[in-house]
Amino acid sequence: MATLPTDGYDREALQTFLVDYRLALGSGDLEALDDRFAFPALLIEPEASTLLPDPEAVLSAAHRLDGGRAEESVATVPEVLAVEHVGWALLWVDVRWTSVDENASAVGSDHVRYLLRRGREAFEICVVTTVVE
Repeated sequence: MATLPTDGYDREALQTFLVDYRLALGSGDLEALDDRFAFPALLIEPEASTLLPDPEAVLSAAHRLDGGRAEESVATVPEVLAVEHVGWALLWVDVRWTSVDENASAVGSDHVRYLLRRGREAFEICVVTTVVE
């Protein structure tokens, strides 16, 4: 078993988790989404909070929040802005998702915070909150 860095989480594993999560969203892979969430999860937006009971609800919320960028975008790249420890097993992860087109030009970005539970093998999303800038 690999040892964790002194800050308590493996940066490469976190980056891989985020990339795999976004690929699961983009492909509509319900099984992969099920593996990445601690259901029920919570989506918090400025105007409302929504319980996410299953992978289908996650996909529905993601499509609603996308705002049509999926048609222009060929990739969405995560940039981890900050990680805050909330106890030994929980992390608040601040991520900027940048959508890029076929010319690698940014076509939009979203700022999202995730409350992740850290397990033996992976992370699980407990809370998703949009950040309004």
